Amino acid sequence: MAVAGADDRSDARFLSAQPVPPHGGSTDFSLHLWDQVKSFGISPEFGRVGDGTPAGRIEFLTGARLMGFELEEYDPEKRLRELTDPTIKNQERARRRAAGYFEQLLPQQLQISDTMDEDLAKQLFEISRRATKTTSIFLKLLGRCAVRPGHQVTFSAQNGVSGSRRLREWALRLDAQNPADDADLPPWMRGRPRQNKAHATQVALFGEEAFPQLDQRTSGRGFRIMRGEVGKGIYFDNSSQFLVLKPDADAYRGEGADDSWLDEFQEVEPVAGDELLAGILPLQDTKLGATTIVSGTAGEARVGPFWDWIDLLRKGSTSIGGLDFAAPEDTPQEVLDDESAAMELLKQKHPGIGTLTTVEKMLENYRTMPRPQWAREYLSIWPETFGALVIDPDQWAAAMIAKPVTRPARVAFGMAIKPRGGTACIAAAWRSSSGLAYIETVEHRLGTTWLPKVGQAITTKYRASTIGYDAIAEGAATATEMEILRPKPRLQPITYTEMAAGCIQILRDLERGTLRVPKADVSLNAAAQIIAKREVRSEQGMYLWTPAEPGGDITAFDAATRALRNWDRYFAPSQGGSFEPIMGD
Repeated sequence: MAVAGADDRSDARFLSAQPVPPHGGSTDFSLHLWDQVKSFGISPEFGRVGDGTPAGRIEFLTGARLMGFELEEYDPEKRLRELTDPTIKNQERARRRAAGYFEQLLPQQLQISDTMDEDLAKQLFEISRRATKTTSIFLKLLGRCAVRPGHQVTFSAQNGVSGSRRLREWALRLDAQNPADDADLPPWMRGRPRQNKAHATQVALFGEEAFPQLDQRTSGRGFRIMRGEVGKGIYFDNSSQFLVLKPDADAYRGEGADDSWLDEFQEVEPVAGDELLAGILPLQDTKLGATTIVSGTAGEARVGPFWDWIDLLRKGSTSIGGLDFAAPEDTPQEVLDDESAAMELLKQKHPGIGTLTTVEKMLENYRTMPRPQWAREYLSIWPETFGALVIDPDQWAAAMIAKPVTRPARVAFGMAIKPRGGTACIAAAWRSSSGLAYIETVEHRLGTTWLPKVGQAITTKYRASTIGYDAIAEGAATATEMEILRPKPRLQPITYTEMAAGCIQILRDLERGTLRVPKADVSLNAAAQIIAKREVRSEQGMYLWTPAEPGGDITAFDAATRALRNWDRYFAPSQGGSFEPIMGD
């Protein structure tokens, strides 16, 4: 597809001096008009709206036109009347369709575009529902593919089905706005080269000057859409690709991209999300200026990579950019429960109010949805996970033993690392023949560099032992470092669900009086005083440990829980079934 002005995209005068010819509608696309529309957008609670670049704005407008969006003068009052009055809405729709497009671009869409022009490897967009978040990012990446030859984009959404559904929605709009030259042909003949055998014979006999090569483009519109399960995506004549993949690390193997976009990322389970990013980020190393983009709304718990990126943005990290349209984290529950106060807060913090929807429509949702769900989806308020302590002090005191029991030759170990690697711990666990569970700290130190050597020494001394570890993030990286040692430490991955079962088992042993811990174990005793639950699958009652106060160090308790789960899952069965561990909780 020939894009007017593509060679001039580095010229700052381009948007003001040379309008890009659209499919229809106004040709007045100046920097002044862009800034005029953008100025009506509200400010995000976290992150900073970018200044944008002329080249980036051209790319966004190019993608917008392909999808039937046009930049036109913005009048907030007129837009609100259109949203509330069906007659005006129909009149505006008819006017736009007569001009050859579907919709006008909105202020928050231009904010997203300008922010995506920031030169950062990680970008995050947490934007409430009904604010054109997904559409805006798609327009930007579609425009990059159209303007930049050979540009590669990968896209995943929640699961494979969601990604396919998104592609179908986009394809319908693209087809309606950009009919293919071969649209009147049967589906099985579309997208084929237009050269036929007769033409090839003529060229062979008389030369290409007499019979020039026919257009080899796939559709005449500059791109083709593959909707099948193999090679799903949008392919451009300039060799750019927009690939739709399943949110699975295996699907990304070898798919290094200039832009990797993960939408509705809050719906991806923490372990799967970490594995997915672990598969994507290394592939970006070979792409100069590559960006990983994650987007979504608030999830059910402050856990997983989406929350981790939000936390970085909210803390002002310079390693990540993006926009987070959210209500203040300290918003009182009284405000959320008061209808008038909640609607006033919504007007201030939701970028779609007055541009895509109205307070009146939001009021219907407010009155019919559970309050926590409404706060998450429309105000980006995440549930607070730091909460009540779960270790009963009396039960813990009863579990303490003044004189430590000698560690047996057959024992299981567990390893835990505090997020971002500040501290790490290795703990041991075993059960007696009567089913008493013993846990104790082996090593608890700052940093992680000591783990490989200490782990090697432990499994060399205790030859039948293994070290249970979390096979994602810091745990996976440390395990990789251990694997190259000789003799190699024996490691046992403890899955996400196994760790959740281990948390349940620890509490059961405490309640039954079958847990033992050395009274002199400072690390475990300190961690036990700040342990809280972190719900990770509320519909199934699953949880992991979290500190009751932000920043608390519970690595000793995590390591001990992982060690005991390692014993119960992989060691106890070989003892003749003396203990029946939790399986599959």
